[in-house]
Amino acid sequence: MKLSSYIKGRRAFLGSVALGSATVVAGCQFSGRAQNTSPVSSSLVVGDQWVAKINGKHKQVFDAVNPSKGWGAAFALNYLDTAEEFENLTDKDFSAVVVMRHFAMPLAVNDAMWAKYKIGEAIGVTDPKTNAPATRNIFYNNIPLRPGLTYEKMIAERGVIMVICNLALKVVSGMAADQVGLPKEQAEKDFRNGLFQGIDIAPSGVYAVNRAQEAGCTYCYAG
Repeated sequence: MKLSSYIKGRRAFLGSVALGSATVVAGCQFSGRAQNTSPVSSSLVVGDQWVAKINGKHKQVFDAVNPSKGWGAAFALNYLDTAEEFENLTDKDFSAVVVMRHFAMPLAVNDAMWAKYKIGEAIGVTDPKTNAPATRNIFYNNIPLRPGLTYEKMIAERGVIMVICNLALKVVSGMAADQVGLPKEQAEKDFRNGLFQGIDIAPSGVYAVNRAQEAGCTYCYAG
């Protein structure tokens, strides 16, 4: 992807955020969660339902704003593993929240969405196997230092809370729709249906970071 196009996309993102934030924060209900190759398995609502999961003695939120080679999820696991070993504690003693906002949000959708909407091209992610813009989610089961571990397993087995930005979903899916010549409404619906199992949605990423901190989390910038 040309640098000029990438910069233009980022400007479009920020401009859409400025125009749409007031209506998005008001919040609407949407459905859609799916595994990487499976159909939608349950409904998902934009809201605060995930905040109740923050109940560990030690709590931290990881603020991911860019793909950053998938390190946002890895930082949360590094936190759990090192703190537990040092303090002789277990996962239940901790709450790790990963907020995927801005251009990190597409890491939460499956391969089909990456292929259909050319997400790699839209957010500047290259597939190391092809050296071309990624048409698959190269981060889903390739968390740094933990190859083969999926986001679903990280959520279900380690208790990591993963939250995406509803505003980013709207804006990025709209950008992707323009790129492939499809209606924005269809793209937004597809993105929701393509979310991995266990992902929660907050009205916006900055809102989620704030709510996590209000629930007792310390803050960590995750790139």
